[in-house]
Amino acid sequence: MRSGSGDQGGPHEEAEALAVRAAVRSIVVVALLWVAPAAAAEMPDLARGRALYENHCVVCHTQSVHTRPNRMTLGAAELREIVDRWQREEKLRWSAQDTDDVVFYLRTTRYKF
Repeated sequence: MRSGSGDQGGPHEEAEALAVRAAVRSIVVVALLWVAPAAAAEMPDLARGRALYENHCVVCHTQSVHTRPNRMTLGAAELREIVDRWQREEKLRWSAQDTDDVVFYLRTTRYKF
């Protein structure tokens, strides 16, 4: 029989419970660190897209280039292909996120789709 009949468990059980809680916290932290950057990478940045566009594209692409009937893009996928093709042609070495930001900027401000 144990002394102190109101005990909820011995030192071994308490240590085991602390270890389990620590392991759960570690798993949660790792999961959050893994998910947070991926979620952030998926969110296009309008201001960054504008900055990239104004610094690299507007030299040739004035407002009129986006409104010519024979040059309207068919959708977001085609627009992304066009932006990516030109950034490679100009050897800008943009990341996929940079391209997504410019596409988001153009979709929001020029094409409205």
